[in-house]
Amino acid sequence: MLRLFILVLLLSVSSGLFPSKGDIQEDTCYVYVVQNRWHTGLVFRVDDLNADIWPEAEGFDGRRWVDVGWGDEHFYQADGSPVHLAARAVLWPTSSALQVFPFINPLRLAYGERARILRIPVSESQLLSLMKYVADSYIRDQYGRAQPSSVYGESRHFFRATQKYHLFRTCNTWVVNGFKEAGLPVRSFCVLNANQLFRRLSKIPGAEFE
Repeated sequence: MLRLFILVLLLSVSSGLFPSKGDIQEDTCYVYVVQNRWHTGLVFRVDDLNADIWPEAEGFDGRRWVDVGWGDEHFYQADGSPVHLAARAVLWPTSSALQVFPFINPLRLAYGERARILRIPVSESQLLSLMKYVADSYIRDQYGRAQPSSVYGESRHFFRATQKYHLFRTCNTWVVNGFKEAGLPVRSFCVLNANQLFRRLSKIPGAEFE
């Protein structure tokens, strides 16, 4: 009886030393939030994407990353300051666009030393929800095809987007709402600028600045 008790005790102790398979987050993926100058967007690993959910992902083959951002259609990548954009947004809501840019270089090389980069762990289901959030942000025709933005001529990287851009719905709002809809523990209320966004997102368990 004593031997049996000792054996049970040893097994219970050893089981605490080694995590079970269920304790290991095997499906953890990473999504990056990048602030580059005035704009903030999401960056995904191309290998993590599912074209059944995000059809445009089929066109990213041969690239390592894809940067997705949402903003004012006419001034999305303008050289002007946020003050200019805010002034327009105060007067009236404006049309929006998605910028979708696949690339190969490592993140820090692509964005430079001044860019702010936050890596956020997500589960597979959360990643799929984020992809759906992006896919649903395109304006599509009756056949489901994304509509290019006419503002940028022949550019293949800008598409007409749903929702209007205004003072209380910015690129930062769009990013945090994506994580909120994907089920991550983040408060999305009143996130208007990048500092507010990164403060909220950095509190997500496992989030780390690069």
